[in-house]
Amino acid sequence: MSCGFLPSWKGPALGALLLVLTVCSGGTSSSNKGTSATSLPEQIKALEDSGQLPKLDRSSDIRGPDADNNGIRDDIDAWIAAQPITDTQKKAARQMARVQQAKVLVDLSDKSALQMLGDQSMRAVSCLVDVSKPNNQQGYDLIDKVEVLTSNTRERAKQYLTYNRVRSGSVTELPAGNTCES
Repeated sequence: MSCGFLPSWKGPALGALLLVLTVCSGGTSSSNKGTSATSLPEQIKALEDSGQLPKLDRSSDIRGPDADNNGIRDDIDAWIAAQPITDTQKKAARQMARVQQAKVLVDLSDKSALQMLGDQSMRAVSCLVDVSKPNNQQGYDLIDKVEVLTSNTRERAKQYLTYNRVRSGSVTELPAGNTCES
């Protein structure tokens, strides 16, 4: 099965994209013809074991583990905690992660909840970019990474794509002022 939604990725986000490819392709890979093939899941495990990729929950449960009930999967929370960013940026990244998690869990028939989630998403994006100044790109890169890591299984990716399809064409205002949660 192919996912067919792969945007252009650069730099560190490429590693996160590899996770999405794992859940979408299901194939094997070989770097050279004539050598033994190593499956993509084996390559991912080796990268995780080396610390080059975060170890993520790959269960079929869309919600995933959230032992402290803070609205963020435990593996995503641990990944954010390990990032070499300020505490303020980590707090903003967690705000973004809560929104991303909500996007895969929202009732897609509840228009009010979808609109509220769109508004929360805009506030989280604005917050993360604001706390990353003067390097706004760092904020955008974190947004992309949280998005990819949150949608790391076939079931989660499918739900997130469905959310985006349902929200397509909707309008959300760009928030003003401080949009970070207190």
